[in-house]
Formats: sequence, structure tokens, C-alpha cells
Amino acid sequence: MKKNLGKIIEISGPIVKVEFKEHSLPPLYNLLRVKGSQALLEVEEYESPEVCKCLALGLTEGVERGAICEDTGSSITVPEIKEKEILGRVLNVFGEPIDEKGRIISKKKVSIFKSPPSFEEQKHYLEILETGIKVIDLICPFLKGGKIGLFGGAGVGKTVLLTELIHNIAFKKKGVSVFAGVGERTREAQELYQELQRNNVLKNTILVLGEMGESPGIRFRTAFSAVRIAELLRDQGEDVMFFVDNIYRFLMAGMERAAMLGKLPQELGYQATLSSDIGKLEDRIATTQKGSITSVQAVYVPADDFTDPAIVATFSHLDSIIVLSREEAARGNYPALDILKSSSLALDPEIVGERHYKIATEVKSYLQKYQDLQHIISILGIEELSQKDRIVAKRAERLRRFLTQPLFTTEVFSGKKGVYVPLKKTLEGCERILNGEFDEVDLSELYMRGEI
Repeated sequence: MKKNLGKIIEISGPIVKVEFKEHSLPPLYNLLRVKGSQALLEVEEYESPEVCKCLALGLTEGVERGAICEDTGSSITVPEIKEKEILGRVLNVFGEPIDEKGRIISKKKVSIFKSPPSFEEQKHYLEILETGIKVIDLICPFLKGGKIGLFGGAGVGKTVLLTELIHNIAFKKKGVSVFAGVGERTREAQELYQELQRNNVLKNTILVLGEMGESPGIRFRTAFSAVRIAELLRDQGEDVMFFVDNIYRFLMAGMERAAMLGKLPQELGYQATLSSDIGKLEDRIATTQKGSITSVQAVYVPADDFTDPAIVATFSHLDSIIVLSREEAARGNYPALDILKSSSLALDPEIVGERHYKIATEVKSYLQKYQDLQHIISILGIEELSQKDRIVAKRAERLRRFLTQPLFTTEVFSGKKGVYVPLKKTLEGCERILNGEFDEVDLSELYMRGEI
């Protein structure tokens, strides 16, 4: 087969313009390989019938004007493999191993681009996934095949909670996990790898990494490579847990790409295609008749601003929203969920049952009343409240303390052994506190423990 060759006519940082013969331009998103260099270029747009504008995936050192480029004939691909061949491995955006455990042998490779499943192919479950984390199972239950967002600013515990969920769900449930590390620190990826190894969970997990130091093109496409692997596993009949850290970094990489390509920005400098960028990824995280994909996505909130366009664009795709709060972390309530701001579509009596719904609603009601009383308590003290309000304050404090627990992920730092608490025990504990059984028990007796 005759090779389709082009010539570099302009280089401007990571943007490279390549000239081909008329009517032989490669399709959009195809990869071009620069001869005499390791550089790969992704076709982004056409400037004329002969010239395409490309984005370098990696460094452009050694690339020069006049260099010859060869169209590889495909976009970024990942190996089409059976799950056992890839479990426990760490891959880059191209599906190549970076863990020094040997090559992955595959007869066929598939493009990372794929249309989302049609309406007829998709399936909806009303099955709850238990996480063993009390506050999540009670307030923000996960639906099988659902999408869950962990929202929070820097340092409130998004990655810790994400790692805990990988541990708990992989440890207790059958199925496989795919982790997409998009734009995060290399150190965090290394820590996650070691944590999964330590807890014997790595054997059921695949990590796809595009770290902070990579080019925006690689960071942006890493999410699509990871979701393609999740789709392949789902289509083999697996129930897949798909973890992303971090969706905000994914959208930031898209913003960088758009700026490099000279696209006009919208509000706060974000790309005009912000909503469609997140939509293209989220629409593919879908459950079909063959298998399910349940997604947990960490979302960094810049400057704790929940009105940021990237955050607003993400909200609409999620079934459960978990808000991590700096105030709760300061009080020592870990996991640091803001219970009153967190929500889940699954918290419905027809899905979780009347008892669960009633207890969760009552817990939220007590915490809301307690928050309303905080101003009076801080000025006059709890003794100045009415008898009824004093009971509300006591029970709210005990409920919030009970909903803390030591995590497996933080055992090394805290010295406290992690616990997995079944939903049944969480409901029992909350019910007993709501009934006044622990009104006179010291708060420390309920803090950082499992079941009562």
C-alpha cells in the first residue's frame, strides 16, 4: 500500500502545519509520524485543500521545517485485549505499558474514538452499589451504572476518597476497575499504585495515566483511551468501575488545546466547546445489555467556586453529587462530606426503600436544624436553647460524629485500622441515635469507629 506522505511547512510550539498533495489530506484526528523523530502529530483541522494543522503529542524537539511526515492511517489506538492480559497493568494514552512488566501482545488495535451506545442498546439499573463508607451509603447511595462526582477544592480528600472507593468496591464486589489519571501529579499516581498493591486490589485494576507534565493533547486524550478500555471490558460482559481523577484537569487540557489552535475563548477563558467536550466523554460512560460501567469522578473546584463554568458543565451529567468541605475537614469529620450540599437521585423510597429514605431524610433534617442553631450556640451557648432544640443539637452532633470512619487508604498515616461498614449497620446506628439512645454518650465514643 502506498504511503501517504506530507511535509512540515511551519512549526509554532506544539502546533505543526503539514502540507500534503491535493486531495490526500489525512482524516481528522489521524496520527502522523515524523520521520527521523519520535514525535507524533494529531490532525486537528484543515487550513486549505493541501494543509492541515496538527497538535504535537509530546515534545517537538528535533522536528524541523521540511521534515517528512507519514500518515499512520489511524487515530490513537489501544490494544483490543481480554481482561486477564491487562489487569494489574499501568498504561499510557496509546495503551502501551509503562510499568516495566513486559509488553502487552495484541493482534488487533482499536481507535479510542467510538460513538456512544444507542438508546436501544442502553440499560438502566435500579440496583444500589454498597461502598462500605457510612456517610456515602446513607446520604449519596450509588446506582449501578450511575455517575458519581466528588467535588472539592485542593486538599479536602478527593483522591483519598477515590482510592478508598477503588479498594472497597474492588475488594467486596466482582468486576474490574479502570482508573484514568488525567493531569494529576506523577507522585499521586505512584502512591495510588503502591496503595492498590498493598491492599491486594491492583490485580483487578487497570491504570491509564496522562500526568500533569504531559502535553495537553496527551492529557486530553487519556480520558478517551481509558473509557475505550472500559467499553471493551463492558462489552465482554464485565461490570466495570470507571474512576477518573480529575475531570477538571481534563477540561483544562481541552482549554489549552483550544488556545493553542487559536480558538476564541468564552467565559473565564474556557473553550467554546466546553459542554460538548465533557458530553463526548460522559455519553460514552454508559451501561448496555452486555455489561455496566459505573463511574466515580473527582472534580477539582477552583477557588471553591461552584459557579465555575467547568463545574456547572459537569453537574448535569451526574446522578450523585458528593461535596467535600473544608469546614468539615477542619472539624475532623472524615470523610469530609458536606451532607447538606451532597445529593443523589438514588435517594428515593422506590429505589432505597422507605426505611433508608426516612432515616436519611431525618438525619439531614437534624443537621439542617443544628446548622440554623449554630449562631445562637456560638454566642449564648447550648444551655440557652430550649429543651427541644438542645435535643436536636445533641443528636445532630452525635449523628455527624457517627458518620465518620477510619479509611483503609489512610491506615499508614492515621494508625487506625480501616473499616468497611455494611449499609444495614449504618441504618441501625443512625436509627438508634435518632431515637435518643446515645443522648448522654460522650461524642468521642462515636467518633472514627465502624458500627455501634
